[in-house]
Amino acid sequence: MFSEYAYKSSLFNGLRRRLPPPCKIEDLPDIDFVAISHNHYDHCDIDTLVQICEMSNSKSDRTSPLRFLVPLGVKKTLVSGGIPECQVIEMDWWESIAYRLPSTPDTRIVIACTPCQHNSGGLLDYNKSLWSSWVVQIRTVEDETISSIYFAGDTGYRTGMGPCRELHRKIGQKYGPFDVAMIPIWRGASLSLLGQLGYQLADDTHLAVTHASPEDAVQLARDLRARHSLAMHFATWAGSDHEANEPLLRLARARSGDWWEEGGFGALNVGQTATIPIERT
Repeated sequence: MFSEYAYKSSLFNGLRRRLPPPCKIEDLPDIDFVAISHNHYDHCDIDTLVQICEMSNSKSDRTSPLRFLVPLGVKKTLVSGGIPECQVIEMDWWESIAYRLPSTPDTRIVIACTPCQHNSGGLLDYNKSLWSSWVVQIRTVEDETISSIYFAGDTGYRTGMGPCRELHRKIGQKYGPFDVAMIPIWRGASLSLLGQLGYQLADDTHLAVTHASPEDAVQLARDLRARHSLAMHFATWAGSDHEANEPLLRLARARSGDWWEEGGFGALNVGQTATIPIERT
């Protein structure tokens, strides 16, 4: 999402981003796929997606068009915003697609739409479309996995009865271990707006059904069998400096145990890069 506001209309501007994007849209490299987790405005910014699509389609040297991968029911949101219908692929949970890229004929990319614990829409279209996480794997033509990446989207980890571990364990068993898992550690932009107005939640327990806390994110990474985990969804739309720093402090305390077998659970600054080794046994 490259827009300045999480939501903007002629009547109301939502939360203004606290951190700038890492680059301009025109600085992005060629993109083959864009995966959308759900239709909430801080995850599905139509202005950004249309600009990326137009930039990609204007390049005469592309051998295949950019494709947008979305959960069931989200396709109409992109198409109504101006993205060509033929470039949007709608997928159900546990559905996967495979592509071979001309630059790597000996390998193929497998992308799977996987469940998560969240919701979609607003007052008028609540849960009328699906929400998802995504798995991206690079496999050989013999179907041997070379690398595996997990994007959790927006997800909670608990129900009113406590932790709900089976969902992410199932994903980890089917597609793990993951070389990298990108996992949210904080609540969304709508609630961060309260922080910008000077309010602070005394307890976020009731939010854990749809937004994992830093403590839950650590357990989630364990259930997924993630070798390395990256924190996301915690600072760009934070309502204050305190809210931006609190999830990182809690994450540091939560990961202080000794169960990490490999890379651990960290965070990158906007625009920062990291090299992660890939090992297969």
